[in-house]
Amino acid sequence: MFIREYSMKFEKISEFKLIVTISNQELLDNSNGDLDDFMANPSKARQSFLKILDQAEDEVGFHVNDSKIRIDAKSLYNGDFIFTITKLIPKNKNIKKVKPQKVPINKNDGFLAYSFNDIEHFFNFCNFLKKQKINRLREFCKTIELYKYNDNYVLLCSTINPTYRYIGKLYSGITEFGNFLTSQESISTLIKERGTLIIGHNAIYTCQKNFK
Repeated sequence: MFIREYSMKFEKISEFKLIVTISNQELLDNSNGDLDDFMANPSKARQSFLKILDQAEDEVGFHVNDSKIRIDAKSLYNGDFIFTITKLIPKNKNIKKVKPQKVPINKNDGFLAYSFNDIEHFFNFCNFLKKQKINRLREFCKTIELYKYNDNYVLLCSTINPTYRYIGKLYSGITEFGNFLTSQESISTLIKERGTLIIGHNAIYTCQKNFK
């Protein structure tokens, strides 16, 4: 018996954003073989996306509940599709305060490094900070630089101000997109020597300003 294998993949970027990669064949199956009718018929598309969201909840824990969502779609060269699903937060909704995450910091210079699997994760982190109004990053640390190192993107933050007003929210938010790497400045020096500088000085602000 012939068994069809699908390539649907779920990547939970954060509590509010999900990326779904779906093959052309699977999208055709969801549209009963009529892709044009599927794209033009909101009712059919809605039912299909509800099934996809149910599967995303089971596989990666992405919960939509009663939230409104925005769906952005793009096609790939191989015929597959990527859907970016964003859970919208009502303007009048109070965001639950996050508990500051304890992160080991060298008291001598206050240095931290976080790694991101790809540049899109870093962009999403920058957009997250902007939407949550976690700003005045010059008060957070002296320099924020982004390097490409060993196929990852590494954010280097030096001379950190532990009294920065949003430090708890920033530490909690960054773990949604990247991974804590080190607080040792010696490793920072190694990354700077062997890595490639992508964005210097204030990398987060530069990204927010130029990449939307």
